[in-house]
Amino acid sequence: MLQASVGQGAENRPDDVRLVQSLLNNRSPSSQPLQVDGVCGIATILAIRRFQAGTMGMAVPDGRIDPGGETLRALSQGAPAAATPAPCAPIPNDIVAAAQAAEQACGVPACISLAQWILESDRGAHMPPGSNNPFGIKAAAGEPYVVARTHEVRNGETITIDARFRQFPSVADAFAAHGRLLATGAPYQPAMQCTADPDLFADRLTGVYATDPNYGAALKQIMRGSNLYQFNLAAAPNVS
Repeated sequence: MLQASVGQGAENRPDDVRLVQSLLNNRSPSSQPLQVDGVCGIATILAIRRFQAGTMGMAVPDGRIDPGGETLRALSQGAPAAATPAPCAPIPNDIVAAAQAAEQACGVPACISLAQWILESDRGAHMPPGSNNPFGIKAAAGEPYVVARTHEVRNGETITIDARFRQFPSVADAFAAHGRLLATGAPYQPAMQCTADPDLFADRLTGVYATDPNYGAALKQIMRGSNLYQFNLAAAPNVS
């Protein structure tokens, strides 16, 4: 029985994480099964998000499983999935180009944009329907939007809301808008002071770009695991 929440922004007790990893391996077989190690890294979070989107039909997966929640109920019932998902493909050239164009125009390191693209949309696989918006950018008054259900962490608790997400003509337009948002938005100026240090940039997005208290740590894990620093136009940092 799950004792506490597992996944993005969750408590992630090792015994609970191992239970979820085993359930995911059984319910959603993969060519690369999760290591049942009790550590909730980005692979486990992405596996939860894929299950939420592919099996539950969640438009904006939150990558979190709560005791008694909808995701746990779905994960605990039914037969294992028959299909075997293909392993993740390399980042498409047009996505890399969009991230680099945003860096050139706005100064946001390409590795940050790419890590957010992976984390927010599971490599573009899961976006609010019809939005071309892989970053979860909310719509301001007068901007085109689509409505999708999502989860947010408020006062330490996860709540479900219907939110208006910005609608873009193309994903490249979304990357450009994402770069402008970070470059010009007042809340992101502490991060923009760290463009030469993407890891610190990621830390300074935590609690600002996303309410998840582990947001920066997840971005850094993605950047390091996929060596996204190589795509920066500026000199890549010396990451050990």
